[in-house]
Amino acid sequence: MSDFITLLILAIALGTDAISVAVAVCMDGVEKKEVIVTSLTVGIFHVVMPLIGLYLGKIASGFFGNLASLVGAIILILLGGNMIRESIKYKKDSPCFDLTGWNLIILALCVSVDSFSVGFGLGTFFSMGTSVVVLTIGVISALMTGAGMIIGKYLGRIIGDNAKIVGGIVLIFIGLKIIFDIVKLKSLVG
Repeated sequence: MSDFITLLILAIALGTDAISVAVAVCMDGVEKKEVIVTSLTVGIFHVVMPLIGLYLGKIASGFFGNLASLVGAIILILLGGNMIRESIKYKKDSPCFDLTGWNLIILALCVSVDSFSVGFGLGTFFSMGTSVVVLTIGVISALMTGAGMIIGKYLGRIIGDNAKIVGGIVLIFIGLKIIFDIVKLKSLVG
């Protein structure tokens, strides 16, 4: 039972980026279909990324983990900056974030990149099967993404016209926090 509790804690920790980003990108409103599609996409990425990490883990775990996190952080900062720029340039004429196509894939990749790093040690962490672990992580992340999107929609109503700017700032801070964590980790290790 303690393995399952540990797994739930890990899944929630991995879903925190997803819920934070979902809140930020949905402050300008979101449709029910977008919540479902985005949540499922993020959940699938949270299943696939640890599996990729598990299989590549023996090759170069330290290098890929930090590099993947750094790339994800930079993309979040760029997305946040673009949201702020579009908000100032177009005012209320454009949606907060287009949750289709490549934007959706990039968003799902950014919030699941930490799952990739976790995948390196999956085989040693839990006595239960890998499929149970990755499916639990995926389901929890999907649920947290959906909750974040709904919360973001309602926060956007409260914040009003500045929702895009606030959402962009949140994405930038999430990206900066990830970079800070990488730097802090490197200073502790080396």
